[in-house]
Amino acid sequence: MPDGNGVMALSRSRAAALLIAAVLLSGCSATSQQMIQPREGRSGLQGTGTLDGQQVVVAQGLPELVVGTCRPTEGHTQDLCFISNLIDGRPFVLTIENPDALVEEGETLPVGNPPCGDPESCEAVTDVAIVSLKIDTDPAVNATSGTLRMTRIEPFQNYVGEVNLRLPNGRFTGSFDVVPRPD
Repeated sequence: MPDGNGVMALSRSRAAALLIAAVLLSGCSATSQQMIQPREGRSGLQGTGTLDGQQVVVAQGLPELVVGTCRPTEGHTQDLCFISNLIDGRPFVLTIENPDALVEEGETLPVGNPPCGDPESCEAVTDVAIVSLKIDTDPAVNATSGTLRMTRIEPFQNYVGEVNLRLPNGRFTGSFDVVPRPD
């Protein structure tokens, strides 16, 4: 049976362990509260389709969100990109090349591929959404028509919507609820 000093030492070590656990847990909960969380467990990017005769399937819970230049070789443009992987592991990028056209939640924009000439001119287009898909190292393919419906827009924080794209040699239909990845 421990004496009074042994009990005191045991109580101090328990108290220190509880204090450390409380500090660690409070740090974790503060971080998760500050991050925007996708709604209703629908986070991510999901979609299916075909492109040049190959099946395209993407289902990733936390794709990378990029607001800025997604194609550095084409200049310093303002793009909105969701970077993910196909289920076979190849890289997949869905890019909205003129995100300033996305002005209202609940709005459905037609998708088009206007002959705007250069990336900077394409950014100024507001009557259609310019959307492209890129798989692995293949060149990006612009959708020729379709729709882009945005149900939530919180710039740099959360983008929720659906795409129905017709491509030169295929189709792609998908939905997204994308937030920045945690650091």
